[in-house]
Amino acid sequence: MRPSCSGSVMIKDKKEIMKISEDTFGRAQLEALLLALRGRRILVFGDVMVDCFIRGVVERISPEAPVPVVSVRSRNNLPGGAANVVRNLLALGACPEIVALVGDDYQGRYLRDELAVRGCGVAGLVVDAGRQTSVKTRIVAHQQQVVRFDEETIEPFAQVSRQQLRRAIIAACADVDGVIISDYGKGVVERELFDLLLAEAHRRKLLIALDPKVANFDIYHDVDLVTPNVVEAGQACGFAVTAENLPAAGARIKERFKSRSVIITRGEDGMAIFPEKSAPLLLPTQAREVFDVTGAGDTVISVLTLALLAQGVSLEQAAMLANLVAGVVVGKTGTATASGAEVLAYHDRLEPHAPRS
Repeated sequence: MRPSCSGSVMIKDKKEIMKISEDTFGRAQLEALLLALRGRRILVFGDVMVDCFIRGVVERISPEAPVPVVSVRSRNNLPGGAANVVRNLLALGACPEIVALVGDDYQGRYLRDELAVRGCGVAGLVVDAGRQTSVKTRIVAHQQQVVRFDEETIEPFAQVSRQQLRRAIIAACADVDGVIISDYGKGVVERELFDLLLAEAHRRKLLIALDPKVANFDIYHDVDLVTPNVVEAGQACGFAVTAENLPAAGARIKERFKSRSVIITRGEDGMAIFPEKSAPLLLPTQAREVFDVTGAGDTVISVLTLALLAQGVSLEQAAMLANLVAGVVVGKTGTATASGAEVLAYHDRLEPHAPRS
């Protein structure tokens, strides 16, 4: 059941932020929690795209311009954006439904087929012939991204597509446990559809988690959890977020978005957790090797949402689990996911002082 949103409490003293121990769950506790994530039905609403990775090596500089020549060794596509949230949910045994927009093109058909074969419900994946499916292409050489180029349509979509999205939102909300709004600023998350989704979710008392983008800050309201990164947090607050002003930043974001809780992801500095009523907390990162942070925010919001739906799990415990899973994901290349087995194996490789039960 979704409690009503409450007003935020301004926190002025940075000493009020407690640092959570780096110790992780005991293994038996972690196994039980990972099991509790399985089978949860989650609606993912937002911007889907294709993440294309072209990998190769650089052995010379172009004679035409002072740029590296990449000899291509491999090329692969992965579902990205909100579709990467879906991939993370599936990897942990959840049952996601996607409501999003694609073009009538090869990339759109790829996304539909790929998500469907992985086990995601795709009845809400609306095709708009007037749009191009978003594609982000990254050129990577020797584990270093050389350049990225984007192909996409961001202009407003057709009214017929809006009506199809409305019907898909209403239908999906009738059969899920929670909602993730994955906004990549490509146009699908707009005021009318956002308000409709919130109305349906509130009516059915569904958990609502939001991964925000600056272009839509003015339309967000009344969500259970919002998960900006530190740059987005600064954009929402109107000032650069530092360790010294974290309490003020968390309180400001709660107030601006009327969010019950806030988690600011801070990269190598971990997470700042602002629960609905209790004092804020700092959680150090669990990552031991960082190869690629692409898509790590998708992992975090996926795990947080699933964990908060498990009975008796606090926001702090959900964040600890998300931190652990993200530690696995950033140790891989590209937009990656982590299975329960990988999370358990990673847990076992952490410091020997991590408690076991």
